[in-house]
This record gives sequence, structure tokens and C-alpha cells, in this order.
Amino acid sequence: MYYTKVIVQYSSGSKAQGVKVALSIGGIMSGGVTQNVYTDRHGVAIISHESRGSAKVMVKGTTRAKVQVPCETVVFI
Repeated sequence: MYYTKVIVQYSSGSKAQGVKVALSIGGIMSGGVTQNVYTDRHGVAIISHESRGSAKVMVKGTTRAKVQVPCETVVFI
């Protein structure tokens, strides 16, 4: 099991609380979308996933970043 930490912030720099975040992980054998996780009061969502590789970070259903997971990343909305 792997974990990716996504920190969601508004463009003003304030933390986004209660925002839905998921990962869409690519790959022939391991692809898929993780379960939705909601950010805490610090704008942090910890997403568990089974595989490593290229992934899209989706916030409120919209792709906000492309990363290599597992990782820690900040996205702005």
C-alpha cells in the first residue's frame, strides 16, 4: 500500500477544507481511480493506493496536476 499527500490551497494561499480529491493512476495493469478523500481543516488529503506511477490529481472532479505517485504535492484551485 502506498500513500500520497495532496495539499489543496486557494490561489490566495488559504487552505481548502472539505474539498474532494482523488487520483487517476495510469498503467495497463494497475490503472484506476482511487476513492474520494476530503481535505481536512489544513487542506490535506492522504490518499491510499495500490500502485506507483503517473497519476492525475483530481480536485472536485477536475484534473489539477500530473505527478508520479507516491508523493507529496500542493495543488491550487
